[in-house]
Amino acid sequence: MYNPKKTVASILLISIILFSGCIEDTDTEIIDNLDNTSSGIDQDNFSLDSMVMVENLPSGYEYLGSPPINDYNEFSEQIIESKEGAYRDEDNFDVFLDIIELDSDSSATEFILNYKSQYEQLSTGDRFTNVNFNGHTGTRIKTYTYRAGNQLPKYQIIWNNGNIVFIVRSNSNLESSAMNLAIATGY
Repeated sequence: MYNPKKTVASILLISIILFSGCIEDTDTEIIDNLDNTSSGIDQDNFSLDSMVMVENLPSGYEYLGSPPINDYNEFSEQIIESKEGAYRDEDNFDVFLDIIELDSDSSATEFILNYKSQYEQLSTGDRFTNVNFNGHTGTRIKTYTYRAGNQLPKYQIIWNNGNIVFIVRSNSNLESSAMNLAIATGY
């Protein structure tokens, strides 16, 4: 026989279980990186091609190549050049480093605001969290995907160094996959 109280209680219990993994601390995180403390981009040796090939990769990471880049023109008309580096992390997940050169520092800031505006707020918790590393403040962007029937987080890190925007995207559900590569850039 149908019991509405049991149905409502079951739905409530399932909702609590599903959304309990979406709550997190949103304080700014500071990551120390003594090996990569670049304060700027060396304009004498500047090339996006060399920047997408990170020299001091984190342990277990592998450079796979430089595939054609995603089209970022929807976020800015001020893009001069963009490159992408493809990597594999220690858990065999793909991680991408996109580097976008814009015509000015203000265009880079505007690009980041436009990029972030494509995401809606999460129903629970914060989608954006400030993170500090390599002398810069970046933004960690959290999205969710379903893998094998489970809802798992995916992380991106976006920041700029002058007129250069960096985006690290990982297919892993571990924040460290994207963060380790972001730190390794030295920028």
